Amino acid sequence: MKGLNILNKYFCLLLGLLVICGCGRVQDVIRPEPSSPPLRVTMIYPSDCVGSAAYCDAFHIGVRGAEEELGITLTEVNGNEDDPVATEMLLRDAAQRSELVLTAGYQMGDVLARVAPEFPEVKFAIFDVVLDIPNVASVNYKSNEGSFLVGAIAGLKSESNKIGYIGGADVPLLHEFEAGYIAGIHAVNPDADVTVEYISEDATGFGQPEKAKELALSQYANGIDVIYVAAGGSGQGVLEAAQEQQKFIIWVDSNGNHLAPGIVLTSMAKEIPASVQRIIAETVEGNFMAGIRYFGLEDGAVSYAIDEHNQPLLSDDIIATVGSLNAQIISGEIVVPDTVSLPRE
Repeated sequence: MKGLNILNKYFCLLLGLLVICGCGRVQDVIRPEPSSPPLRVTMIYPSDCVGSAAYCDAFHIGVRGAEEELGITLTEVNGNEDDPVATEMLLRDAAQRSELVLTAGYQMGDVLARVAPEFPEVKFAIFDVVLDIPNVASVNYKSNEGSFLVGAIAGLKSESNKIGYIGGADVPLLHEFEAGYIAGIHAVNPDADVTVEYISEDATGFGQPEKAKELALSQYANGIDVIYVAAGGSGQGVLEAAQEQQKFIIWVDSNGNHLAPGIVLTSMAKEIPASVQRIIAETVEGNFMAGIRYFGLEDGAVSYAIDEHNQPLLSDDIIATVGSLNAQIISGEIVVPDTVSLPRE
């Protein structure tokens, strides 16, 4: 009984303290802080391209990773590159429903330039387009640098001294790939003959694998033994041609070495998923950065892929030479061109 009386005294003392301090304050201490609602993010692809093109798949991986790791509310929408008016409507709808809207591809540049100023409170990000708008993060890759290095690999590996390039659309963005690739080839093999072809004058060239295969088969038939393809979904056609002819292809945008070991010589990989997640994380943290940003070899944002799938194709001399060129680009000793002289010879 004596012990029980002591407990009663302590209980009364504690109750008195609660009354003195005020119940409201005690409740404030023990009440959990309300969590902020998840960031609403919309990813608008330039077309219905997820699953058919390494480029769009990389963005899909990035936003899905952010959804899992950062807890965002994600919506994914397919634009229509053949109908800019409809795509513009999709962008406006996304801006009314989201705090952050992401898109990618040169074909989305003009559309976003019209829509973003109408929604100054909404944050936008576009990849592979240079846009200087106060609420837009313009993320660009130094694809010419990565293309230079895979070009050097092609120039060192080619036995015929005939090397090819197939681009999806004959536009400035793809000229950066072309310019770096040719410069890399000629840095190690000045006598190499380079054939350049584009599938189309516009974005339709990213969805024509049959035409891409036709161009590739023609190049291989003319003695070309390495083709670099920068053509989105059309790249599958070049891959089929390479497999049929047992000649080399260089993949783009992501590491595709595993697609056909022994056939994919290397890949010019862009760290798109990491860049996408970086933009989303910055926005979640309240650190969204508008403006034009460039990422290249020095940032690890572009690279040439060497792994168990293609390493047997590359001699120690090739690996050492390309590693040296990589270091020279990062140091500034080599400045890689990003434009081509038109008309081509």
